[in-house]
Amino acid sequence: MPSRKRDRSRTPEVPWELLPSGNNIAVAAIEGGVPPAQTKRPPRAVAEATAATKEKERLAAAKNGASEAELAVATADERDSWRRLVILLAQLRGDRKVEEMLKEKHPELLPIAEKCGATSKASTSLQGAKDFARDWFARGLKGSNQHGPAARAKLCKQLIATLQEEAKGIIDGVSPSRIADVLQRGRAEDEGPLICSLMARDLKGSRYEGLWISRKGPAGHYFLGDEHEGADLPSTDKDGDPIHPRVHAVVKVINEQVVISGFFLDPEDDTMSPAKVPIGPFLSVYFEGMTVREASNAWKNGPPPIPVRAKPQAKVSTGAGAATTSHVDANLKALQAGLPPGWEVRESRSKKGVYFFAHPASGRSQMERPKA
Repeated sequence: MPSRKRDRSRTPEVPWELLPSGNNIAVAAIEGGVPPAQTKRPPRAVAEATAATKEKERLAAAKNGASEAELAVATADERDSWRRLVILLAQLRGDRKVEEMLKEKHPELLPIAEKCGATSKASTSLQGAKDFARDWFARGLKGSNQHGPAARAKLCKQLIATLQEEAKGIIDGVSPSRIADVLQRGRAEDEGPLICSLMARDLKGSRYEGLWISRKGPAGHYFLGDEHEGADLPSTDKDGDPIHPRVHAVVKVINEQVVISGFFLDPEDDTMSPAKVPIGPFLSVYFEGMTVREASNAWKNGPPPIPVRAKPQAKVSTGAGAATTSHVDANLKALQAGLPPGWEVRESRSKKGVYFFAHPASGRSQMERPKA
């Protein structure tokens, strides 16, 4: 259905899924590079240092018998693990136990969530935040003989597991009345981690698992989604109109259920559009163009099946491009060799030249090479 201009005086009477999708909303590009705290290093120096590090790791991988394709997989895994870690830091921002742990063991990570946009516009990219936290990586890998992307990804995953356990402890056994009370009191250190963890749990197993969720403030106001690399959210709706990937939503407890009470189409506008649906159906309406009824039915028995994307067909190259295609084919064959039954190698849609492992029968996918 084509989008319509919003009549502000009649907003409450218009079904929210029919409101305009934000055609005039400017999506601010997040510049990569070094965060403000480290601007003493000129951009050229940072670029040269990054390039030198990548070349060093490429040579080290080659020395150890790893192909460029395997290094690309490890690099993509590191990028994904860092993203997941930052999202968890934003989700649990303010939690007393987590903050104390970070201060004591991971002080370099304390400002990362805020820099990446936990409560306001991001001041740096995920890569910029990672550069800011380079001392954390260096300290964590000190004394180890592994310093490449796989080692850094492992370091991220170790902290991810710890934070996931903290999130689980926050929401285990919590009652609707307790959730409503926390929202009413509006204490950021209690409300943010609880509401974010509850909504993250509701999305587990869906196509939106791992979505950026953070407390914007004041009480009940949250950011859903982000503009960083790897968000993989739809950029246009079914009519081809642009979709803003970062939604400012208001959360309430209605009928003992956590729901998105309303949301703001424009970050610069204070007019809230009504919703009153749980986060899952809300995202299906907002990003997929479903009606509220369709989305509610789809999520009635839990997260709907993740849609299977068509496997891209291989292209035959001739002439000057044939050598490149042959090189890529060789890398693919190297990755596919010795895979357990049912597993296959696929190329990332958003990052050309980066591959992951998929198991179509079970719907699983992962960056790590599956074990036989």
